Amino acid sequence: MKNVLTYSRVSTDEQALGHSIDFQEETILRHCRMKNYNVIKCYREDYSAKDFERPEWKKILAFIKSCQKTSLPIHSIVILRPDRYSRNLILSFTETTKLSEIGCSIEFLEGQVDDTSPDALLLQAIGYALPQVENSKISRRSCEGSHKARKSGCFTGIAPKGYKNVRTEDEKSTLDFNTDAPLIKEAFEKMASGTYSADEVRRWLNTRGMKISKNCFLDVIKNVTYTGKIRVKEFRGEPEQIVFGLHPQLVSDELFAAANDILKGRKRKMKYKDDKSDLYPLKGHLVCPIHGRTLSAYGSKSRNGQIYHYYVCTKNRCPRYPIDHAHSEIERLLGDVQFSARVIKSYRSILERLFDSEDSMRTKSIQMTKDEIQRLKQRRIHIQDEYMDGKISSLDYQELKMSLDTKVFEKERSLKEMNEEHSPFKEYLNKHVPALEDLSSLYQKVDGNTKKQILSCIFSEKVHFEKGKAAAPKYTPPIEVLMSARGVLEGSKNKKEVLKDLLCTVAPSPGLEPGTP
Repeated sequence: MKNVLTYSRVSTDEQALGHSIDFQEETILRHCRMKNYNVIKCYREDYSAKDFERPEWKKILAFIKSCQKTSLPIHSIVILRPDRYSRNLILSFTETTKLSEIGCSIEFLEGQVDDTSPDALLLQAIGYALPQVENSKISRRSCEGSHKARKSGCFTGIAPKGYKNVRTEDEKSTLDFNTDAPLIKEAFEKMASGTYSADEVRRWLNTRGMKISKNCFLDVIKNVTYTGKIRVKEFRGEPEQIVFGLHPQLVSDELFAAANDILKGRKRKMKYKDDKSDLYPLKGHLVCPIHGRTLSAYGSKSRNGQIYHYYVCTKNRCPRYPIDHAHSEIERLLGDVQFSARVIKSYRSILERLFDSEDSMRTKSIQMTKDEIQRLKQRRIHIQDEYMDGKISSLDYQELKMSLDTKVFEKERSLKEMNEEHSPFKEYLNKHVPALEDLSSLYQKVDGNTKKQILSCIFSEKVHFEKGKAAAPKYTPPIEVLMSARGVLEGSKNKKEVLKDLLCTVAPSPGLEPGTP
C-alpha cells in the first residue's frame, strides 16, 4: 500500500475570496480512498506560494526525512493541482528534485503528468509555468489598478502612521485621521522648530505610546502623504508625479517643507548634546500659557552679532521671554518662599506648642479606640453567654456576633493606623524650614542642574507668565503648608485665632521630595 501525505493550501487573499481549504482536503481524501492509499497525515497551509518558505511545508519535509528510514516511509505528497504546490517554475523543479532524492514524489489530482511519456518533462514544465504566468498577470493587473487609482487621488497600500484606511461613499480607497494624528502633527512641529533633533522627537513619540524605529520616523517626516497629496511612482515610461489625494491634509506644505529642511541640514543645526543647564536652568520648568507646552530655549544672534537668549514655545507667534527677565521672576518667587520660612521661624514657640497639642490629641484618640475595642469584645462575650444559656436563638446570635466582629475589625485597623502614624510636624519645623531660610542665596550659588532639583522641590507644576510676570505658582505640599501657615500667622490678631486656624492649615508632608519638572 502507498503511504501518502495530503497538502492543501490557500493564501490569505484567496481565503478572503471564498477559496475553500476544506473542499481541497475533501477532494484529495476522496481520491486517496479510490486509489486505496494509506493517508498518514493531512497538512493545511494559509500562506503564499511564491516560494517554499512556508511553516507547514517545512514540517512536511522534516516529517518525510524522519520516516524514510523507518518501516513506514512516505511515498508521495498528494496535492489538488500545481498552483496549490507552487507559483514559481524554477522553485517547483528544484523542490520536486529535492523530494525525489529522499524517495518521495508529488502527485496532482488535476494536471498530473505520466512520467513514462517522452513529453513528460515538457508537460511538467507547462504545469509548473502556468501558475507563475497567472500570478504575473494578477500582479500586473494589480499594479495597473493601483497606478490608476493613485493618479485619481486614491490611496492604495497600508495607511501611514496617523491615518487609517477607509473608503469613500463611492467605494474609493482613501485615508482618514486616527487617534495618532495629533502626535504626528506635533512631531512635524517639533522638527520644524529646529529645537530638537530627529531622534529626540522620535523618543518623545515613544514616550507617548507610539513605538517607532529611527528609519520609520525618517520615512514619516519625508512622506508627502501628510500634506494631502499622493506620490505616484514611475510606471511604464510615465515619470513619477505627485497628485492631490482624496484624504485630508494633516500638516501644511510650509510645515512639511520646514521639517524636511531641518532633516536635510538646510537650516542651522543645534548642538543638541551640549549641557545647557547653567545657561537655561528653567528649561523644563516653564510652560506656554497659550498652548500648555513646555518652553524650550535658544540663542538668537542680532544683526550686530550679539547673541540674545530666550525661553520660547515651539508653536509660532507665542511670546518669548528673555532669560534674564525669566530668571529674576523665578528668583522673586523663591524670595517669597524664603520670607515665609523666616516668618515661620519667628513663630516657632507657637507652632511647637500646637504640634505638641496635636500629638496629645492623637494619643487620646488611641486610648479611646482601645477602650472601644475592649467594650465590643465584652459585648461579644456577653451574647455568647446569652446564647449558651438559651436566651437568644442561633440566628440572632450569628447576626449579633457578625456585627460585633465587623466593628472590632474596623476599630483594630483604625488603631493600627494611628499607632503607625508618626507626626511629621516637628521634623518639618526643625529640619526643612531652616533649609528654606536662605533659599535665594543658595539658589544663586549652585549650578544649573542643582537649580533644576531645587525648583522641583518648590513647584508642583510648571510656571507660566502673565503679562510678562510669573503667575502665582502651585507649590509642592511642604511649601504649600509653609505659605498657608505664613498667611495664618500674619493675618490672625490673637493667640486663640492663630491656634484655631493653624489646626486647619498646617499639615506638612514628610519631606521636601522633588516633583516632576
